[in-house]
Amino acid sequence: MKMKYFFASLVLGLASVLSFANESRMGYYTISPEKVEKYAEQDLLKDTAAVFDTLNQQKAFKYESRSQMAEKINERFKAYPQHQKIVNNFIQTSWTIREDTVTDVMGMLNMQAFLDDNSIDSLKWYIVDDATNQMVFSQQAYDFVKQMQETAFLDSIQLHRYFKNLLASSFNLCSGKVNDLDEYVNSTLESFFSEKRKNLVDSIRNVQSEKCKKEKDYGACMEKKCNMRQIYSNVGKIIASDVNREKRFIDRYSGRICSDDLWKKSFDRLDSLYSLYFKEVVDFSLDKVYNNDDASIILNGKFSGASHKEELNGEIVGFYPYWYAGDTTKWVDFEGITRLAYYGLKADNNGSLVTPSGKSALTHFDEKDNYEFVNEAHRHNVKLDWVVLKDDWKNVSLESFFAKLTGEIDELLNKKINSSFQRFVNAVTFNTDELENRGDGVTLFFKNFPKDSSSTSKFNNFFGELKNKLAEKNESVYVNLMMNQFDLSVDNHQLIADTVVQVLSSGIYSYNNFLNLLKSEKNETKNYLYVVLDEPVSRNKQILLNDMSLQLDGLDRRNVLNSLVPVVWFDNVGWDKFSNDALYYNDSYYNFGVGPYATDISAKDSCVVGGNLGACMLKYFENENGDGSRQGKIASFVCMHRWGIRFVCFVACVLLVASVAIVVVMVRKKKM
Repeated sequence: MKMKYFFASLVLGLASVLSFANESRMGYYTISPEKVEKYAEQDLLKDTAAVFDTLNQQKAFKYESRSQMAEKINERFKAYPQHQKIVNNFIQTSWTIREDTVTDVMGMLNMQAFLDDNSIDSLKWYIVDDATNQMVFSQQAYDFVKQMQETAFLDSIQLHRYFKNLLASSFNLCSGKVNDLDEYVNSTLESFFSEKRKNLVDSIRNVQSEKCKKEKDYGACMEKKCNMRQIYSNVGKIIASDVNREKRFIDRYSGRICSDDLWKKSFDRLDSLYSLYFKEVVDFSLDKVYNNDDASIILNGKFSGASHKEELNGEIVGFYPYWYAGDTTKWVDFEGITRLAYYGLKADNNGSLVTPSGKSALTHFDEKDNYEFVNEAHRHNVKLDWVVLKDDWKNVSLESFFAKLTGEIDELLNKKINSSFQRFVNAVTFNTDELENRGDGVTLFFKNFPKDSSSTSKFNNFFGELKNKLAEKNESVYVNLMMNQFDLSVDNHQLIADTVVQVLSSGIYSYNNFLNLLKSEKNETKNYLYVVLDEPVSRNKQILLNDMSLQLDGLDRRNVLNSLVPVVWFDNVGWDKFSNDALYYNDSYYNFGVGPYATDISAKDSCVVGGNLGACMLKYFENENGDGSRQGKIASFVCMHRWGIRFVCFVACVLLVASVAIVVVMVRKKKM
């Protein structure tokens, strides 16, 4: 008995350890190519061409009976078992099967069966009709998920919202552009209702089957009362009604110029369509990928010049995700950004910082090979921020969590990692270099944080204490927040509610709360609010601005707008749309963020399909002082080796002053 309890305790202990390990690790979501192809196997019509070719070969081939014909043809259909049943039923019952009476050598009359053009065409129609009513495969859903196989998402919510926006974009909802989409909309809706069609067919057949089980001859009853053609027809009418209902909704908003309220209303309506008929396919296709090893981060797979920070409008931030670490096929174009945000830290329930694999971040980044990428960014005159993720707040004591996290962030950022030579040059040249530490800012990406007033108050106190703590050693440090757009958006249902007080948002997910965090009694620490947009629909760039304007006005609105950074999580597909939207972002916002910010070494140096996001930044986000051109090799060399050049200039100045002093002394001696 004791051994039994021992093993039970051991199993529970191992389970808790594994659970903690999964809680500590970071994971991202992507569409699995293997699962997409697995879903494609549900396409009962994928082999239609080969099936039809097999049938065409049977034309005029005579069999001794219908039974022999069914047996032989089904042998040829072994590779297509989904069609064997309908083929057998058709051959046994269809009047289109041709039959001839012939006399054999013994003078006996025999009936021979064969297929002619009419019977083959009829059988093809039955095969397609039966497969259409039996399968749950949607070609349009397959095309959507296949298109997104190369995109990595921060979480499943972002992935699903992305697909909903992609669906809205495909229907041109509130696009202001009128296109003839009738054929596309009809085929898409028909395919979305494929599972409902099959479920209805199965339900009707099962009901009739239960009734026939009470009859003496079950087979005869099913043959008489369970007419599949009639069932398919009745189900088709139901589906047609559903399709027409959804099509009326799409026709109403497709190509229309909509207000924000109408857009949100249409998006809510689209959400039900997505959840009922599309979400299941996406869920089936996605994978959560965990990181089991923390590779060193390589940013310089290809030569890049230094940041054009003086020529770029505001702060341009590139988000570098941890899953690119160790990838030598990618590089970071430093010329197009002013800051690089590394998305690759997580806070565990104790407040300790961990790497994507769950290891101690402080231990990992104490090694030179692992923190050298920070110096690489600094050499290119780009500041480095750390993004800290936390999405599960169960069993977390906020007071101890925040106290521990403050110390961990302080230790991570405020450790000097630049070379001794750089520090010496800074000292002798009396230069205050901001690029000495292991980081220039921290961005808190807290999802699902409790919205009660007590938790909000504790967070605000932590935020202020963290700013003060970091600013003691680095006055130029940035302490930022990162949120999803839907967490900050205005709830339409509350806007139309008949209430005296309307709470537009709650907890830390509020522009008003962020406005309070901007104020600091002891320091002027800069704070940004990064808002991850629901791309790929361009509408979201306007909704973000309008939502903020609904919640703030006057000087408060301007202060928050100065700190607001819209972040586009780019799918590496919609380059034309990104180019069109970039001008709006540059005109309407003071800052801009984009991720994942890393480019294939073989990519074109332009803002086109297969291109480089850095080229987009230089083209669309430079001010009047910029010309969009690349930095020359000499200018890049001078910037990246500025400490050495500064030292040489300092020595030259010292020698010059010394020489002048010596000459002056010698001249005076001669005069004496």
